[in-house]
Amino acid sequence: MSTKGEQIAAAAEAMVGTPFRHQGRNPKSGVDCVGVVLCSVWSAGCDLPDCFGYGPMPKADMLLAELGKRARRVHRDDAQPGDVLVFAYKPELPMHFAVLVGAEHIVHAHGSTGRVIKHRLTNAWNNRLHSIWRAEGVDG
Repeated sequence: MSTKGEQIAAAAEAMVGTPFRHQGRNPKSGVDCVGVVLCSVWSAGCDLPDCFGYGPMPKADMLLAELGKRARRVHRDDAQPGDVLVFAYKPELPMHFAVLVGAEHIVHAHGSTGRVIKHRLTNAWNNRLHSIWRAEGVDG
């Protein structure tokens, strides 16, 4: 695993317990699922573009387009801590984002939990997995 990937994963884990705040980008006051990803990646010195103006659920097409500008898609077998995971509740609707923090754990924020949480990457999550992305500057 790369040093940058480790930094991204550690930054995500440090946010566990942070309050959920729609479109939040400050780990001290609150973040949403996109905020978890961006703040983690930014803390490692990597650049991912931000976007705002989405409703209660992120607009995946807009966010995936932004990811594609400064990240590359990776295969599930090549996933490593620090990678960005995109989940879909319906195949055509990818709309949730998380950071892989271990081989079997993710960190994400969701309005229903009210905070940033760490989950095991269960079959239910794996079945929703849409794509995996690695920020520019992260080796692997």
